[in-house]
Amino acid sequence: MPPLSAPIVSAATAGVLLIIQMLLLFAVVVVRRRDKQSLGDGGNVDLLRATRRHGNFAENAAIFVVALALFEIVSGERMTTEIYAGIFIAGRVLHAIGLSLKNTSNLARVLGVVATAGVSVVLGVRLIMLCLPLLQAGI
Repeated sequence: MPPLSAPIVSAATAGVLLIIQMLLLFAVVVVRRRDKQSLGDGGNVDLLRATRRHGNFAENAAIFVVALALFEIVSGERMTTEIYAGIFIAGRVLHAIGLSLKNTSNLARVLGVVATAGVSVVLGVRLIMLCLPLLQAGI
């Protein structure tokens, strides 16, 4: 039976990601109020960028934190959990920076996508590898 522990690293990661997400939300609100655009982006490139930074962050962060917590609980590998969390946070921050630049085709955005997708795929594969034997054993 695998070691079971409280997902402390995942909880801390969720806290960091929530703060970043609220900062990105605040940036959307600032642009909306400045440009008096209540709904949609009204063709405003600044508002489109702000909403995509926030939306893309939210789309990726939620499922990652859930998967990370499950990995932390099932595997008990604290250091690996910390590494995955660090890579994911760095990736999301780089992506948000990349989307903030005038030229959105830039190294920060590419590295952000690569880090986010890469660590997410690795985490997904690790979860499957950890759980398949347990499923087969009837645990």
